Amino acid sequence: MQRPIEKPAGTPVENLDTPALIVDLNRLGANFAAVPGPARAEVWVHGTPAIARRQLAHPMVFGIAVRSVGEAEVFAGAGFDDIRILRPLVTEVSKRRAEALPGSIHVAGSAMGQGDRLPLWGVDALDGAVTVSARVTSVPERGRAIHDCGQKAIGRDHGDPRIIGGDRLKSSGGSAEHGIVLSPPGEPPFAIGDWLQLVPADVPTAFALHDFVFGVRDGRLEAVWPISARGAF
Repeated sequence: MQRPIEKPAGTPVENLDTPALIVDLNRLGANFAAVPGPARAEVWVHGTPAIARRQLAHPMVFGIAVRSVGEAEVFAGAGFDDIRILRPLVTEVSKRRAEALPGSIHVAGSAMGQGDRLPLWGVDALDGAVTVSARVTSVPERGRAIHDCGQKAIGRDHGDPRIIGGDRLKSSGGSAEHGIVLSPPGEPPFAIGDWLQLVPADVPTAFALHDFVFGVRDGRLEAVWPISARGAF
């Protein structure tokens, strides 16, 4: 399990160890305020009970939605009692596990799913609020830098990440442990230690690759939350 280097609340976001999964709490709050109507929160997107609690604090959000009985068990264990499992359970063991959960459990494609008609509120809740920070570790040539946020930290199945504040910068390729950023002529040269903010092409993938998410407000650390349902397939 990932063990983040402990930093006190108020630490500047640039001082967090990299790569770090970061959620901007101001943007997150703004997104939460924009729920279009009564909905159920798709918490499988982030797997984080602390974020789910913030979603449920909205008066138009009723219950949560997950994609597996394993995720349902994690959230039930964290105190959530109105859970919709979005995929049918196809084994007797998984059905028994769902039936053993406390509270109100709705399972797609079964009698336990009847009557649950709330629309789902998913990835939009996190749009624009999530980044993965990185630091330049090598500058093999001008206009080309290597940083410490590779596929294991951000994923690339849905495309390369975008770099905040660098409209002319291009994130390219990389490996499991490292990424590449390219800049055209005329841009300032990279230096070892430069701090970068990368926007993942797919937010759920980024959450699935980290054990913790750092909640940041106005550029300073406010909370560190475990992604408790990570790996609960």
